[in-house]
Amino acid sequence: MSSNLSEMYERERNKWDRLTAPLLENPAQLKLEPGEDFHTVAQNSTVMIGVSEFLGDLYGKRALELGCGTGKMSALLARAGAQVTSFDLSAMSVHVARTRAEVNGLADAVRLVVAAGERLPFANNSFDVVFGRAILHHLDVNLGAGEPLRVLKPGGKAVFVEPLGMNPVLSFVRDHIPYPNKNPVGDDQPLHYKQVEQWGRGYSYFSYQEVQLLGMLERAFPYRFKVRLWPLHRLDQILLERFPALRRYSRYIVMKMQK
Repeated sequence: MSSNLSEMYERERNKWDRLTAPLLENPAQLKLEPGEDFHTVAQNSTVMIGVSEFLGDLYGKRALELGCGTGKMSALLARAGAQVTSFDLSAMSVHVARTRAEVNGLADAVRLVVAAGERLPFANNSFDVVFGRAILHHLDVNLGAGEPLRVLKPGGKAVFVEPLGMNPVLSFVRDHIPYPNKNPVGDDQPLHYKQVEQWGRGYSYFSYQEVQLLGMLERAFPYRFKVRLWPLHRLDQILLERFPALRRYSRYIVMKMQK
């Protein structure tokens, strides 16, 4: 491991250990909503467009989540019937994710490890599904791009939902303007199309869709208010379809692959 990568890992571990530790003070807040699973959340998300439909039935599937953070998506995947393996660079995040699985009665369905995304500690052709939300932009694409493909079974599917970094207004806000629930800026870099294409190499099927243009304004509200600016999201669909040049300025990109 290069000294630069090692130093980045240390900074990121310290950052996420610090941010996630307070969640253990009240484990009850880690409970999922009744009836909530991966599909219900994806289908009601303004970001995870088409993800549920693309992955299909998860029951009995072996799923890997990259960069699980505090484990909500891992728990949701397990609720949908998947046998989940998840990892994160932060040992504290993994601890919180394990606690979340336990308080939701999903401990037997979620396996958690501490690992880095550039070198996955899993065998070739191990998983039916690979999923990640806001993880690839934390990784070195030159080191890690082939890893999700390697661990997927033939015919397996991968989905990643990532922030884009080509909107100068967003970049300025990210670097200089406070807003609700904003995490401290670290070593992560939102993706450009070059990195998107690198992550998509080698798959038999690869597509992506940019989402959230005007709809990104809902991030001005704290998460607890669950604000959804549906008219703006519907307008986004029209604008991004009719004016492709606007797509690069979106907040997120949804990447879908099949091995």
